[in-house]
Amino acid sequence: MEKIYQQYYTKSNEIVSYMLNKLAIRENSVILEPCAGDGVFVDALLQKESNIKIEAFELNINEANNLKKKYYTKPNVSIVNEDTLLYNDFISNKGKNRYDFIIANPPYGAWQDYDKRNILKEIYPNLYIKETYTTFLYLCISLLKEGGRLVFITPDTYLNLHMHTFLRKYILQNTSIEEISIFNSSFFPGVNFGYSKLAIITLVKNRNIINNLNNKIKIISGFKEPADLLSTTNARITYIEQNDIIQNENHAFIYSDDEYLNDLLRFPSIRIGDIADCVTGIYTGDDRRFIKVKDHSVKNSKNYEIISDNELCINTVPDLNGYDKVLYVPIIKGGNTRYLKNDFWYINWSKESVQFYKTNRKSRFQNSQFYFKQGLAVPMVSSNSITASLINNRIIDQSIVGVFPRNEEYILFLLAFFNTSICTKLLRSINPSANNSANYIKKIPIIIPDYNTIVHINTLIEIIFSLKKVDGDYTSIEKELDNIFNVIFYENRDKNISKRLQNELFAI
Repeated sequence: MEKIYQQYYTKSNEIVSYMLNKLAIRENSVILEPCAGDGVFVDALLQKESNIKIEAFELNINEANNLKKKYYTKPNVSIVNEDTLLYNDFISNKGKNRYDFIIANPPYGAWQDYDKRNILKEIYPNLYIKETYTTFLYLCISLLKEGGRLVFITPDTYLNLHMHTFLRKYILQNTSIEEISIFNSSFFPGVNFGYSKLAIITLVKNRNIINNLNNKIKIISGFKEPADLLSTTNARITYIEQNDIIQNENHAFIYSDDEYLNDLLRFPSIRIGDIADCVTGIYTGDDRRFIKVKDHSVKNSKNYEIISDNELCINTVPDLNGYDKVLYVPIIKGGNTRYLKNDFWYINWSKESVQFYKTNRKSRFQNSQFYFKQGLAVPMVSSNSITASLINNRIIDQSIVGVFPRNEEYILFLLAFFNTSICTKLLRSINPSANNSANYIKKIPIIIPDYNTIVHINTLIEIIFSLKKVDGDYTSIEKELDNIFNVIFYENRDKNISKRLQNELFAI
């Protein structure tokens, strides 16, 4: 579909069946479909119950005309070719408490021109209006009657991302959430978001805030295929009170199917942000002009110039203000590499270039106090697991989160931690999307073990360094580190949570 609409039609029979079952419509009801598309939900609603009234909105005039032809003989179906988010009756009191049921697959990330953005900001001042689906969700909750039911399928990003804090609080206080089912976007034929999963939320409008906060949400995950939505036998089910969620920082849906990790996430004694600075790096404003690459075998390097030996800065003390002549220094860009990362990219560090980075409106000469320092490079976008490598006194670009421990003795210990499965599990519980921004990394709980345990971990990391330099196999050492951190986090778990004590795990 065109970017302006950004519609992904619900072509999965299993998803449609699941959503209709959760909606649980009854006869003589008034139902809203706020973004009808080709009418897949309207068809399913009519098959489920014929004695209902459906109001279907569709912005795309061609689709709206097709719907009018399709339901010409159905007097109980009205098609409205309007922008739901700007429809006058909806944004005035006329639209409030109007519908018994609402079902939708709203557009995700549809482009809004700047004039429309300004209008939406005035109407929905507390929402992140660049993301269309969340605005639909907020509006439609206000359109429900008391006791009315809503079922939406959307990306799951609103459950955790900071920009949706207001929306989460609104939902938690004004509705009782019955169920949230989370699954891969690939369940939609022809759709696969790399940045998030999809979530189907079922909720009931409720003005009683106390009842809402005492409500337990059923969160279902672990689906293998669309058919699993119709039977949760093999799925993972977690229950969490809305009151617990609203007490989380930014009211985020921080949860895990592991009850202990849930407690650790909600009541950590120490977070990464307590012991380390987490920052993003530089943006030149014009990377192809100022950055060069080692050779074109490097991923995504096709349009970059290859660095020559006489341009490299060698044996020169790093200078934040740049050098008198054109010299290039190593910069770490994105890409998931564990422990050690070779020099592949180089940034122009002449005084003239540095001045450009500082003054150009597109450039970001940010967090410069951490340039040329030792720390950890964590790619901001990762796929299956979090990774980290040593910065080794290089510069990081904006695709990297730099983690700089305030106590240097923790550098190798944290390097090991960020490459373990439990770190990935904790971060994905805080933010299930592939975006590992600095603000989320700061929230990861960490348990600092005894001195001898840290020494043992550091020794294993040094062995990995030696093996990486000769292309040796270090998988057994990684497994040992994974086991050690499982012991750190799970051994004496009652002490970790209740008494906040640190464990003497490997003390001699």
